[in-house]
Amino acid sequence: MPRTSVQRMTEAASLPVEVAQRALVENALAPVTLKTRPELAERIVRNSRARSGDPAAWRALANAGAAYSGGTRQSLIRAPTLITYGDADAVVDPRNSKLLSGRIAGSQVTVFPGLGHLFFWEEPAEFAAAVTSFLLATVQKLRPV
Repeated sequence: MPRTSVQRMTEAASLPVEVAQRALVENALAPVTLKTRPELAERIVRNSRARSGDPAAWRALANAGAAYSGGTRQSLIRAPTLITYGDADAVVDPRNSKLLSGRIAGSQVTVFPGLGHLFFWEEPAEFAAAVTSFLLATVQKLRPV
């Protein structure tokens, strides 16, 4: 995880929930998205507020993100796996997709060029198409001949 993201997550744990949510959302969107579609950040924050839970849970999430270390447990995954990421992700280094794909046998990687950590908000139709394609291909592989 990039140092700036760890710092933001650590700081977010001590901020008021609304301030922390906005800061984390803005960090998670691609810079170009934030510049050209600032209303998207507001929409995500509004959605978070409408569904927000316990402030302690938000602090726990921020702390967990700042301290996460997955180790090599991913190598135990045997299910068909789609790894998706935006190549402008500032929250998690996009190079992690290569680490994951190397650890999860038979996994498939789909990159969303120019998008951030919240690529599924930035381009929901493209995300849905990628997931649908993966699931349909997986079902085809699993069907008996």
